Amino acid sequence: MFFNAHVVGGCIYPFFLSCSLLSIFLSFVVFFKSGLFIFFLYSVFFFLFVIFLWGKDVYFESAIGCHNFFVKSGFKMGFVIFVCTEIMFFFCIFWVYLDKIFFYNFSFMNFPFEMLGGLGLSLLGTFILIISSLMVTWAHSRAIAGECFFFQLFFSFLLGCCFLFVQCYEYYHLFFNISDGWLGSIFFFLTGFHGFHVFLGVVLLFLNLVRLLFFFVNVNNFFFEGSVIYWHFVDVVWLMLFLLVYVSKLSLW
Repeated sequence: MFFNAHVVGGCIYPFFLSCSLLSIFLSFVVFFKSGLFIFFLYSVFFFLFVIFLWGKDVYFESAIGCHNFFVKSGFKMGFVIFVCTEIMFFFCIFWVYLDKIFFYNFSFMNFPFEMLGGLGLSLLGTFILIISSLMVTWAHSRAIAGECFFFQLFFSFLLGCCFLFVQCYEYYHLFFNISDGWLGSIFFFLTGFHGFHVFLGVVLLFLNLVRLLFFFVNVNNFFFEGSVIYWHFVDVVWLMLFLLVYVSKLSLW
């Protein structure tokens, strides 16, 4: 049976996006070696600029009617695969952390990691993400009802920015760094990559705010629904991280 599905034409943006991601990781190496942070800022700006250009083209494709049922199904399948890869990625990090926790001799630790309690900035960040997730759910329910949800979406975006600020503040005042043994490496790798995913979620919420201001966004919009699902995924990962790293370690020590 022949389906007249839309075939996406040639696009150079995936190549530039891969180059920007490579530049981001290489800039981390430069930062750790020489302390230069400006390369990372340039790489992030280039990454966001490429995403903006690519998203603009995809939006205009949708506006002119190129995204039929089969194209939308492909988007949904790709998003499901993307979320599954993210789940496996964080599962591997949690596996390494728990493996080290249960089989490592803590008498050889070089820093008092037990001082990292679960009743400080981490608890504040947890409340912020939970409230933001509730606001996103509220925004989605209002979208289903056909009501305005700009305030709920903007408040979720603002809380996401507050969480990033809290995490940066915690990093600045920590008594250890990424070079303090395997536990310091895993801690910063796990929380840092989660913070990067929160940053991507904040960018998605911001783009939805822009689309809501200048275009009509309804519940059938896949970009909005995908952003909501992604934000809930980030929230669930943080809850697991908070319980395993900040709370449960009190009983493990």
